Amino acid sequence: MTLSNYEPKRVLHHFEAISQIPRGSGNEKAVSDYIAAFTKALGLEVVQDALYNLIIYKPAAAGYEGQAPLILQGHLDMVCEKNAGTAHDFTRDPLELYVDGDYLRARGTTLGADNGIAVAMCMALLEATDIAHPPLEIVLTTDEEAGMGGALNLDFSLLKGRRMINLDSSDENAFIAGCAAGTIADYELPVTWEAPGEFSQFFKIAVKGLVGGHSGGDIHLRRGNAIRILGNTLSAIYNDADTKIDKLLIEMGAKTDIEIRVASVSGGMKVNAIPREAEALIAIKPADATKLQEFFDKQSARRKRLHATTDPKLDISLTPASPANKVLSETCAKKLIYSLILLPSGVLHMSRDLEGLVDASNNIGALETLSDSIKITCMPRASSNELNQQTESEIGKLAALTGAKFIFTQRSPAWPFNPKSDMLAKFAVSYKGKHGRDAKITAIHAGLECGIFVDNLPGIDIISMGPTIHDLHTPDERLSISSAARVWDFLCEVLGEMK
Repeated sequence: MTLSNYEPKRVLHHFEAISQIPRGSGNEKAVSDYIAAFTKALGLEVVQDALYNLIIYKPAAAGYEGQAPLILQGHLDMVCEKNAGTAHDFTRDPLELYVDGDYLRARGTTLGADNGIAVAMCMALLEATDIAHPPLEIVLTTDEEAGMGGALNLDFSLLKGRRMINLDSSDENAFIAGCAAGTIADYELPVTWEAPGEFSQFFKIAVKGLVGGHSGGDIHLRRGNAIRILGNTLSAIYNDADTKIDKLLIEMGAKTDIEIRVASVSGGMKVNAIPREAEALIAIKPADATKLQEFFDKQSARRKRLHATTDPKLDISLTPASPANKVLSETCAKKLIYSLILLPSGVLHMSRDLEGLVDASNNIGALETLSDSIKITCMPRASSNELNQQTESEIGKLAALTGAKFIFTQRSPAWPFNPKSDMLAKFAVSYKGKHGRDAKITAIHAGLECGIFVDNLPGIDIISMGPTIHDLHTPDERLSISSAARVWDFLCEVLGEMK
């Protein structure tokens, strides 16, 4: 398709071009090379580092030569999620874009407007000859969606600017002036295997049909987490006869006294996406098959009722499966199930300072069975580094009790909310002058790279903005085309006011 009939034309032209280049996290070389070549063809200076981060310098427009440099920042990578049954290889295939009313979407996959629209706007600015602006330092980072590795390893000595516009927000009517700290943590539970023995009949439990979403931006919507639901389902059918509470729940009909074994578990794709699907392979004694199915049907109906408001298409099924030649030991299965139901999940604290803002959360984002362990990948977030460390400590204590190894693979700092920001005040005045109403000024629970810039460039003043994008990190991701046009116009205007 072509987007040449839609505004902003040059922005959408560049977005369509980079959508032909696979650019999932860790696979950004090709798109980085493409933009570097584009920049050099314009005669502009570009620095490409070993991680394929780009720093591009554009001299000031006429009349703005004496102004301080301004940093514009976005990221090159995208979250790669697709619907079940969609035949798309994110390492090779271009995105299949299409227009749906006012929205730009990708068929069966994430769109990558997060944050490809920022990249496209920066490219349009680089080639423009009719837009007033101070000297620009455009920073396009890699690996943002998988832990912000690009920004964390950026050479900040190459930047002179102490004013920055981050273009990684998704509400055109809001200016962001703070974001959460984030951690990627691997919880690895060692396992021992044994032969199934008399547990010879196998079933697959599948959880699917959930809405999912961004693990920071959508966590407040309290949508179901497929991995957590799988854990609760396993807990309901797992007979831990050693505990008084399980005995009581069995008497109440909330649990079954069937003995099961667990052969494998899996779920989720990306730690920063609320998982939409998860499954487990379990084994039982053949004589318990009918009893299991009857109990499971009741449990499935109960789970659907619990999530009916947020996830009306939730489906939890139990189907016969091919046998496995090994299962987890009973002790390992118990530790696994306890971990899945006791790991912090979802919203943990709400802010006392900003109404409606999540203060702390944890997303159980991915679940994988390996040969010697079961790996659960989590992403705690919080509005301060100290509060995030509290969640990390809680997960660590559970790991100590279960014998799991707990490893931090990535950390990004918080960007503390700054209501006195000069950039924020300037943008608020410009927005009201253009639209006749006040913009929403807030912080977000999602992670932005702004905290890393704050840590490395003392005194920097940052604001984050962007066009409206819905359902980020899911195959339902969609960009409002009219919003992109309005935000582009506003950005061009405000650049001319940056004196």
